[in-house]
Amino acid sequence: MITLERQAGTGTCVARLTGDIDAASTPSVREALDAAIRDGCRRIVLDLSRVEYVDSSALGLLVWADHRLQPLSGALLLAGAGRDVTRILELSGLIGVAPSVFVSESVEAALAALAPPSAKGEPLWTRSFEVSADARLMAQARARITDMIAPLGLPESAVFDIKVATGEALANAVRHGSPRGPLDGIGVEIAAFDDRVEISVSDHGRGFDGTSQPSADVFAPSGRGVLFMRALMDRVEFGDSAGGGTCVRLAKHRLQPHGSAV
Repeated sequence: MITLERQAGTGTCVARLTGDIDAASTPSVREALDAAIRDGCRRIVLDLSRVEYVDSSALGLLVWADHRLQPLSGALLLAGAGRDVTRILELSGLIGVAPSVFVSESVEAALAALAPPSAKGEPLWTRSFEVSADARLMAQARARITDMIAPLGLPESAVFDIKVATGEALANAVRHGSPRGPLDGIGVEIAAFDDRVEISVSDHGRGFDGTSQPSADVFAPSGRGVLFMRALMDRVEFGDSAGGGTCVRLAKHRLQPHGSAV
């Protein structure tokens, strides 16, 4: 069974599913989602908290939704899945490969993520450091970032998302933004706000606007860094750094345990 709730004034819908998602139920779910997309929903939160069983038909539904939403710059957020359903989703290999399909802990967290953090307000505090553009130092830099944000009390999953996303930004700065290698420095700045945390990573390269074309080859050795950043963070922006290279700005909501924004 599926019920649809449209968020007023947005292109976002919450689709709440109950029962099994199998060959018998998938056609009606697909029909309902297709009608919602035709009616203007571009971002769909699929509430899986009351779903206990999914099979290959459900995975086919996700592939269809990805193909349907990609041309519309849409997104499908799979929210609240239990342990068993999450395991099947992980086994499918779709998460991280299908460009428009993401996972969220809850419907509330998903809706918060779809409302990008504002770029306004004064930070509660800022911290910064510089690290040599040496790949061997990136683990230390990632650890330093997680230590700095620890007092904010973010959920472990959010801390991990930030660690991976900033790790990708740091890796790109080493590979593509440091023409002199370890002689170049990479700047990191962290700003804590009431509703979000922002991390900026700056390099000295030629500049990059964030436009990335992920390879169609799922076994390609590289090319997924920007995809990971956009999937894991609530806002990702690329601009010019003071040193003439690229500054990547990443933002993550600060959430209460129940999922509402602080």
